[in-house]
Amino acid sequence: MSFSSTQIRKLQRDVKISDIRTRDVNGRELSYIEGWHAVAEANRIFGFDAWNRETIETRCVLSRDNRGSYIALYAAKVRVTVRADGDMIVREGVGTGEGQAPTAGEAHDKAIKTAETDATKRALATFGKPFGLS
Repeated sequence: MSFSSTQIRKLQRDVKISDIRTRDVNGRELSYIEGWHAVAEANRIFGFDAWNRETIETRCVLSRDNRGSYIALYAAKVRVTVRADGDMIVREGVGTGEGQAPTAGEAHDKAIKTAETDATKRALATFGKPFGLS
């Protein structure tokens, strides 16, 4: 890989405890970093103009009207490309997202965004600790 020594040092650093969030899922406490934080770290480490994210695929897994409330579940595949010293480093991630809202459009919109964010974080995590790998 063609990362600079400074970038390599940044990629080897652990996530700050203050940047880790937790949530309860089915009685288990899960730790994670937020999507905006992963993007901010990518900008800080790679440079805002030296990487990009593209959505390769989104697929609706479930869509249901639940007594006046709508539920949608999506899967997404995202590709992250980093440009480093003339090389292109490409990583992909897959994620899921659920949306529940008063209208079908809002539920689908929320589910797609959540799935894309999840997939982006998974792709970025392959670069190292600052993206939640640790």
